[in-house]
Amino acid sequence: MTPSELEHRFLSLKCWMQRIVLPSAAVLLLVLLTFGWLTNNEKTLDHNAVIVGFFMLYFVLVRGGHLLMIRSMHKDMLKNYEDPYKARLAGLPEKTLRRHNLGFTLARIKRDLIDEFGVK
Repeated sequence: MTPSELEHRFLSLKCWMQRIVLPSAAVLLLVLLTFGWLTNNEKTLDHNAVIVGFFMLYFVLVRGGHLLMIRSMHKDMLKNYEDPYKARLAGLPEKTLRRHNLGFTLARIKRDLIDEFGVK
């Protein structure tokens, strides 16, 4: 995998919107519709909507922050260890680079590069 392909498939704003924001909004809508259907009391519905909305917003923002940290680490390695990083990234199997362990994989690559070439 190339760095540009990694940025496009996993580290872009479009990816975050499609994989985190839109599904979270759909789940929030379904939960609020279910609460509205089950509850006739508007006050209870408002309280439930605030609680569920807060946790959905929290989830979206935490995942966005996680994406920014991974993207920052990726840009740092491209700047400091461009050729060895590209070689390590190209040598990774496709199964290794999944969304839920992408940060761990890149952190392991960075640790290996720092051990091999020192801190730049």
